[in-house]
Amino acid sequence: MAGWLCFLLLLMPARRAAAEQPRARSTEGQAHVASPASEAEGILARQVQPKVGETCLVCNQPISSDGAVYLVDGQRVPVHRGACDDKLRTNPRIFLAKLKPRGAFLDAGSLSSKASYGWLYVGFYVLAGLVFGALAAHRAFRVGRRPLAWFVLGLIANLPAYALLLALPKREFRAPAGIPPGLGKIASTYSPQPCPRCGAENHPSAPECSNCGAKLSPTVLSEAARVGLRSA
Repeated sequence: MAGWLCFLLLLMPARRAAAEQPRARSTEGQAHVASPASEAEGILARQVQPKVGETCLVCNQPISSDGAVYLVDGQRVPVHRGACDDKLRTNPRIFLAKLKPRGAFLDAGSLSSKASYGWLYVGFYVLAGLVFGALAAHRAFRVGRRPLAWFVLGLIANLPAYALLLALPKREFRAPAGIPPGLGKIASTYSPQPCPRCGAENHPSAPECSNCGAKLSPTVLSEAARVGLRSA
């Protein structure tokens, strides 16, 4: 027991010294913390000549030739001497924050970070809506469905709307009103036929010359004749 008691007595001074070391470090750190006055002196160390028409950063009133203009990070900081200058030196960072540029989405002065990220998500949502709306409209036209309706659905629902359209079966394409269902483009282009009277070139399906009106012998059948339409 005597040995343990001696060991504890020797250990107590060591613990006290270890406990006093963080306190000493904290007091040393506090000693190095710059005061507001010294911080203002460092920020507002450089002065330049005032110009006509400059406005005080503190009170937003025009300054005269006896005003003070500081140069901070390449920007002019005009201020009235006296009360306005004292306010600026009390907390210069608050007033200098007015000189920082503010973006549409990331505004450090008036919008919080949550609101900024919210606008960013809205931008991505609109961009994705335009992309999937265009893809859905193109797909709907190819499978015989309404492109405009599916563009709106793709704009709102994005990927789920486009995935739903891919899962739907293809419809038979119906020609618009007034256009015969069998009318379509031919796979090859025929060479023009010269008129035996005037030499003008005509379509090989033309029954008469477009230049002199001479009768021609068509060598191919026209698209109108193929679907049963008569020429006017």
